[in-house]
Amino acid sequence: MFRRTAWQSAAVALLAAAGAAVLPAQTALAATPAERVTVATGHDVSYPQCGRELPARGDIAVVGVNAGTGTTTNPCLAEQLAWGDAPAADGSARLADVYVNTANPGHLGGWWPRSDLTRTGLPVTNPEGRCIGAEDAACSYVYGWSIAADDALRRGVPHPEDRTWWLDVETMNSWSWNRDANLAVLEGMADAFRQVGGRVGVYSTTRQWASIVGRATPGSALAGVPSWNAGAVTRAGAEDLCRAAPFTPGGRTVMAQWVQDDQDHDVSCTAGVAGSTPSVSGTAAVGGRLLAESGAWGPAGVGLAYRWLRDGVPIPGATAPVYVPVAADAGAALSLRMTGSRAGAPSLSLTSAAVAVAAAEAPSTPSGSPAAQDPTGSPTAPASPSADPAPGASGSTPATGAPTPPAEDTTRSA
Repeated sequence: MFRRTAWQSAAVALLAAAGAAVLPAQTALAATPAERVTVATGHDVSYPQCGRELPARGDIAVVGVNAGTGTTTNPCLAEQLAWGDAPAADGSARLADVYVNTANPGHLGGWWPRSDLTRTGLPVTNPEGRCIGAEDAACSYVYGWSIAADDALRRGVPHPEDRTWWLDVETMNSWSWNRDANLAVLEGMADAFRQVGGRVGVYSTTRQWASIVGRATPGSALAGVPSWNAGAVTRAGAEDLCRAAPFTPGGRTVMAQWVQDDQDHDVSCTAGVAGSTPSVSGTAAVGGRLLAESGAWGPAGVGLAYRWLRDGVPIPGATAPVYVPVAADAGAALSLRMTGSRAGAPSLSLTSAAVAVAAAEAPSTPSGSPAAQDPTGSPTAPASPSADPAPGASGSTPATGAPTPPAEDTTRSA
């Protein structure tokens, strides 16, 4: 490689998140979403890093399979693949990408095909014609196919079908003056990696690619493959490379590299996770219903997780897009945190503005209770009975309930 560094690159602005504003109870939040983006970064390593402490594994990891030429093996391959294949922090499995050296040495190399057979005798279906030992496109295709088959199946790379194989195209290796033959080498390698199920990309610089290959046609086996652009010495310079034209027709530049402090660094040219600040709608009252308004998230494949917060603290079990406030929420501020995640990229967490839940109303005081006092704080005395109460229908006074004595008979007999 130009200076062993690997893929995915970046050009994005992380906007500062706005502070959470508490709105009046039962107000639906309708703040304008603000775009946020994460960008994957990491490193690539190879035989020059043998015996050295490897950098912390980032979201990007690429490991060199060879030791400088396409017919050799990196002596630290197993150790470095263990670094690149380490599980993510959440325990999920991940595999590093790998890159391989390329060349077209002709008869100056240690082996050159004389027929449509690989170095180990496997037959090759040759789209360039029939190889008879010449330094032409037909034999160059077989040569590329053969060294790629060795890389995928004989150098100790586990799970070759699940990795991206980057073709490292640099002038430091041996190449023919025949650009069509050089392209045929790379096409043979690409077809061999695809046959085992792998994905293919191209690593180079604009100048070196033009010198070695020139321009591939839309009908090439390399058409549409991603590009990994190198040559920068700062991250800003690498991000500029993300805007460079891809090396192959129909492809795109997905990663850029820069070298700093004797270490290869890589940045993704595409968004890791992009999202909008969520908002909350509904009724912010105990027994009401609050709904998550997630906004726009991407790219495709981003998984979303929901977490409701009470005064900034996660509410146990509240992980659905809908939340019904309970008694414990009365008088508190509720907000929603959304997290987007995608393999090979940093996750993104965004929190909505908060909404205040109405406080519970105090119960009304019953009339005649001990709490009913005069302004001095003394109990209110009961009213005195009337001096001449009218008899009730039952013959008892309403005030006392005592029976009314019968009237004296004043009539005398004659």
